[in-house]
Amino acid sequence: MQELTLKDIHNLSLEILKDVHAFCERENIKYSLAYGTLIGALRHKGFIPWDDDIDICMPRPDYEKFIRTYKSDKFDIAYTGVECKYDCLIAYARVFDTKRTIAKNAHWISERTGLWIDVFPLDGVSNDQAAYEAEFKEIYNQWSSIIPKKIQFTRIMDQQGIVNKLKLIKKKIKTLNGLGGHKLQRVFNKRIQRIPYGSTQFWTNYAVVDGGFEYIPIETFQNTVLVDFEGEKFRAMNGYDKMLRTFYGDYMQLPPEEKRIPHQSYIRFYWKNK
Repeated sequence: MQELTLKDIHNLSLEILKDVHAFCERENIKYSLAYGTLIGALRHKGFIPWDDDIDICMPRPDYEKFIRTYKSDKFDIAYTGVECKYDCLIAYARVFDTKRTIAKNAHWISERTGLWIDVFPLDGVSNDQAAYEAEFKEIYNQWSSIIPKKIQFTRIMDQQGIVNKLKLIKKKIKTLNGLGGHKLQRVFNKRIQRIPYGSTQFWTNYAVVDGGFEYIPIETFQNTVLVDFEGEKFRAMNGYDKMLRTFYGDYMQLPPEEKRIPHQSYIRFYWKNK
């Protein structure tokens, strides 16, 4: 199989985003470009040159509608929930291509998948920032306990040589003792939705918390505006500048060269028929 180039990843990711955008426009689902994708739109009018993924986010009510109703002739969707046909250990959705591509080292899902974009739900948090920060630490510890459980989806057949296969089997036995990943994920997903989006003056992304505190005023996402991205128009939250400066500081400045690396460099994507 032939590995996708960075340009291939950009082109196919953009296809997925266009499909999701069109669906959200038809169904009146509010979404925004997020994180590096949003910075790319504002700073580069497209992908950050070295970036290799697309992120979008949705207020929890819109997210729940999206995962219930999203249909596509080209792409599929996976998320943790009884309605999803895939077993996976994430607290958010991924829309992906399985017809043309295959992913290796993608340990979050039981089935083989292909190139994806991330769809993050946004949840409400306390109006008391100290209370939020205390809960964040607990959420972070709970999230961290799930990460090692993803080894249950690491494929023994993908390991090179009998020694590596035996090492993985041993690690699986050691890591997966006790409460399984699926039960931990269900408990986690329920907890992060404890405060309904819009019932307080702040929101956060508890689905992935390795980026640090994300305590954002609700008015940043009251509506959306259109921004340019790779010659197309996509949605961004109206308060994108405040959101990005809260999280990144001066996001219009390029990072040092040593930090200009792909976000998902440990994952390899391949064309199925090349």
